[in-house]
Amino acid sequence: MAVNQGQRPVRQLPVGWALTLAFDVLATVLASLVLCGLGLLLPGIEEDYGPATGPTSPTALGLFAAALGLIASLAATATLLSRAGTERARRLPLWLSAVRLALLLLAAATFVGYGILVIEP
Repeated sequence: MAVNQGQRPVRQLPVGWALTLAFDVLATVLASLVLCGLGLLLPGIEEDYGPATGPTSPTALGLFAAALGLIASLAATATLLSRAGTERARRLPLWLSAVRLALLLLAAATFVGYGILVIEP
């Protein structure tokens, strides 16, 4: 007696989506690490240490929250993708991943462009 008689097998991801997911994970983790690093360095730059010599700057705390939000959205995407039983249910997490990757790349390009056009001259 077969165990999986009632379930249809889900097709494998196309190569394009697999590469998008891989780059999304790398970009999201890297962006989160950069945000955490900036959050740790910002109080030292602004000399804004509290009584326990920890970061109390609202900007630094905002950077930590943004990093946490990125990791949470990555975890939500992975959960949605792993629980998707049909092709239609898989579309939402795949598109969320693609949109997050596009936003991260746009933010990085804007940051680099701003540095080249405004700060460098």
